[in-house]
Amino acid sequence: MRHVSLSILTAAVIGLLPLGASEPSTATAQAPKVEPAKASSFEFTTIEGKKIVIIETADGFKFPTLKDKNTIIMFYIYSGKPCRNEMKIFSKVKTKHPDLEFITFELKGLTPEKLKEFQKELELKGLNMINTQQALPFANYISSRAEWPGSVPLLIVSDKSGTVKHMQLGAMSEEEIENTLKNL
Repeated sequence: MRHVSLSILTAAVIGLLPLGASEPSTATAQAPKVEPAKASSFEFTTIEGKKIVIIETADGFKFPTLKDKNTIIMFYIYSGKPCRNEMKIFSKVKTKHPDLEFITFELKGLTPEKLKEFQKELELKGLNMINTQQALPFANYISSRAEWPGSVPLLIVSDKSGTVKHMQLGAMSEEEIENTLKNL
């Protein structure tokens, strides 16, 4: 785990570090006026046919299709034991928290059909599961925006307003998830 990268990731995703940020210039020349960048927007269809929209904001993400819900985003690979265990924990936690949404992005190549088999195999319920083909553009966005090296699992926790409140490389226990949710 690289602590510097996680700090950069956190700062970038919550809008503290703009893309391409560098040290301030001491030059006295007037900088050219730059138009604000358009917020990045992503649309996904879960393996169950539900539409999920994620829009970049200054301090995190807006989830117009998941209104007024705390959200945990997870990037994972289906074959990783920590990722598989995390998915089972998510499914268990979801049953206790109807105001919580999990959006999971599989990154190792599963088609929607294979992802459904994975869901059935692990008896996962209540998770918004996105297959690899759809997940990669969003993963690449997070990677380029935050210098995320692609280590998994990567967790991004947002409150009901979409403000990123917690980020973590590596899995969380059920207790850690519960404690994080208490602080939202």
